[in-house]
Formats: sequence, structure tokens, C-alpha cells
Amino acid sequence: MMIFIRSIIFNILFYVWTFIIVISALPALIVGRHWTHCAARYWGHGVTLLLRLACIQVEIRGRHHLPSEPVIVASKHQSAWETAMIEVFVPEAVIILKKELIMIPLFGRLLLNAGMISIDRSKGRSVIPQMVEGAKRAREQGRSIFIFPEGTRTAAGERGTYRYGTYALYHKTGMKVVPAAHNAGFFWPRRKFLKIPGKIIFEFLPPIEPGLSEKDFMKKLEDSIENASENLNPLKKGPKLQ
Repeated sequence: MMIFIRSIIFNILFYVWTFIIVISALPALIVGRHWTHCAARYWGHGVTLLLRLACIQVEIRGRHHLPSEPVIVASKHQSAWETAMIEVFVPEAVIILKKELIMIPLFGRLLLNAGMISIDRSKGRSVIPQMVEGAKRAREQGRSIFIFPEGTRTAAGERGTYRYGTYALYHKTGMKVVPAAHNAGFFWPRRKFLKIPGKIIFEFLPPIEPGLSEKDFMKKLEDSIENASENLNPLKKGPKLQ
């Protein structure tokens, strides 16, 4: 019952907070994208505070694996949580995202204003040149790229299909790739109302240096993310629900 009550409170406040952030970010359409990034950063920090109402803590590990130069961060995608936290993870990042998000009123305009790269996932590899061009432009601006290599959310504990796009960016831009794993889906499950008490852990992993073949890169990327995700699986420790 307490989990249900806490989830109601969190969900209401989350959507209210998100609406406030979107409205507060609108001046970015006039003053520039930096305002959008600032608002997004507040969004992520605010979500972290709201999660405490649901008895969920947040820990970010491995920041020392992020080089000073722009990189490609390739993250596991299980939940809405990591979407809200991207600006906290990697400030001023350019996100590879599905075109449907651009169609959301106001929110979509802000994403375009911030230079995000929207793609039509139904077009397969034909969108690769668009992604590469956007990534090179971001690199020239000193900005990192944030991508979900599976392309869509997968349920916690499951493994999706790792797509070619991440390798294309790695190969064509010469940027390092920093894999990232987390366990958010166990506490903030996709398409679920309830939020489960516990600790969300997001972990940056050692970077993959340029120069690997497609086969070697894809294996190293998938093994890094999936092995780390398995190690973060709270069910292996038998967490107690409150």
C-alpha cells in the first residue's frame, strides 16, 4: 500500500515538474540552446529529489571514465529515468532520439533548438549519414553524443539488439565510446505505474578507443554494457521492498 501511495505522489509531482521545466525552458527559443540545457539539468536534479519520496536513491559511478574531449556515451535504456538524467550525466550533450519526440508541442521545438539529432527508426541504415553529420557538427562544437545503442527501451534484465548506428558514429567520427550501464528499470519500470524502493545506480565504463573493426567493437560494447548491467541487477541481492 505504501508503495502505491508513494507512486501516486511521485507520478503527479513528476508530470507537474516536467511541465514547469518545459515552460521555463521556452526562453531558449530566443536566447539560445544553453538555456535549454540549464533547464534540462534542473529537470534531472529535480527528478532525483522527487524520487526520494518513492524511497529511491540515485548513485552515479565511474565519472573518471569520461575523457575531457567530446565522446560518444552509449547507454543501456530501460526506463524514463535515464532520459530525464542525460543532461546531469553529460552536460550539453547532443542526443540521438526518435523523431516522434520532435512532434511533441513545445518540447519538440526545444529539442531542435538544442541541436538534438532526430531520426526515423523505420528507415534503418539510411539515416546513418544524417547521424554522422550531426555527430561531427557536435564534435566541432565540443559537445559529446548520447545514444541508446539498442535503439529502444528494453525491460530490466533483458538484452535488446545492439544496432549498427553506434559503430557508424564511432567509425566515422573517430571519437571514443564510453559504454554506460544502470539498473533503473528495476525501480522505475517502463510503462509501469509503481516505483519500487531501492537504489538506482548508473555507471560509466572504461572507454572504447578508436580503431576496432565493426565485429570487435560491437562485441566489446555489448559485453561491457550487459555484464555491468547484470552486476547491477538488484534481484541478485534480494532487495527488501518497503
